[in-house]
Amino acid sequence: MGTRPLILPGAEVLVFDPQGRLLLQRLTDTSEWAIPGGMMEPGESFEQTARREILEETGLTLGALEFLGVYSGSQFYYRYPNGDEVNNVSVAYIARECAGTLRSDEESSSLGFYPLDALPVPIIFLNQLVLDDYFKKISGESP
Repeated sequence: MGTRPLILPGAEVLVFDPQGRLLLQRLTDTSEWAIPGGMMEPGESFEQTARREILEETGLTLGALEFLGVYSGSQFYYRYPNGDEVNNVSVAYIARECAGTLRSDEESSSLGFYPLDALPVPIIFLNQLVLDDYFKKISGESP
């Protein structure tokens, strides 16, 4: 493969609690806030990836998933702090039902639900694009 950027498929989920607050995690490697999610494992579907990643990163089991969008292209290029380069192809979902006890893993320094009008900053750029589409969706605009 050499040093060329990899194409990485993954999924993330906008998880809401009963009060309509959004679940965000503070990443340990960059200190930015992010929507929980991650990379696909061999043989998984995007939905399976979403469910597994949320369980691993948050301890939550999701109910029904609503498709939000597919995200790819040059704006989804990312260089990790260790120098790895990737071009992400990500499917975003919305979940309004979840069960379990919220707990963070080694990827998160903190994890919590936040009101949409008071989200912590900075939010990782790639996730801000997903959030922008979500806000368009709830306002009736086309994402």
